[in-house]
Amino acid sequence: MAWQEDFPFAHRGRTNVNRRTWAMIEAAERIADFSFVVTQGSYNKGGVAKSAGTHDGGGVVDLRARDLTPARRGRAVVALRMVGFAAWLRTPSQGDWPYHIHAVAKGDRDTSREARAQIASYLKARNGLSGNGRDDGPPGHYNMTWDLYQHLHTLAARVVPGDTRPRNSMGQLCLSYKAIQYAGVHRAMSGVWGAHRNSAHRSIKALFPALKNAPDTSFPESWMHLERAVHRNPPNAVTDAFSWYWFVRRVGFAPPDVNDWPPRP
Repeated sequence: MAWQEDFPFAHRGRTNVNRRTWAMIEAAERIADFSFVVTQGSYNKGGVAKSAGTHDGGGVVDLRARDLTPARRGRAVVALRMVGFAAWLRTPSQGDWPYHIHAVAKGDRDTSREARAQIASYLKARNGLSGNGRDDGPPGHYNMTWDLYQHLHTLAARVVPGDTRPRNSMGQLCLSYKAIQYAGVHRAMSGVWGAHRNSAHRSIKALFPALKNAPDTSFPESWMHLERAVHRNPPNAVTDAFSWYWFVRRVGFAPPDVNDWPPRP
């Protein structure tokens, strides 16, 4: 049975989408900045054989993607993942189906056994298909949940006016590698780029005691220090952990929406 407070309802001509799932879809639409078209909802037991039982319970939707540009397909998948869906772009090369986006809402108490197996696959960075291949979507949001998204969204609304420090679409303080790289060769900056540089400089100084007293004007040198630590040191406890996500979390920043940190050689 569906949750009483989330009893399935009709929206945009589609039935059997509970209110929690639809709230997540609407949040993802705001991030992607366009409306989705649901081609198959939830609670559709036996409705589509190719779905292999994943739509039998709640929290699962298929979205039309055949008429979307590659850029919009990517934006939709990222947005769905950012609000707590396990989501993938399904392509004709993977099965007898058109381009579509398959999304499973993590934490929905009505999901079927098959859908829960797909969530487990997603959390292991796999594609949720029978072959259990590698995840072919944008990484970085595996641990996001709907509750966490709402919490972060609430925090983002409390940002003090005039705070121009860089933030991702969740409102979290973040750092982009490209911004650090840009800041590393520009001493005189203002506005957002200046905020990027100052935030990055404080973060790098927090990581490396040798830079503790370095003034802001020495940021290009501290940036080069970071480059050497990441790319030139032999493997050790620091560089092994020195992925982008470790870096930003270690100093109190969240990952940016796009992980543009280059892989270690």
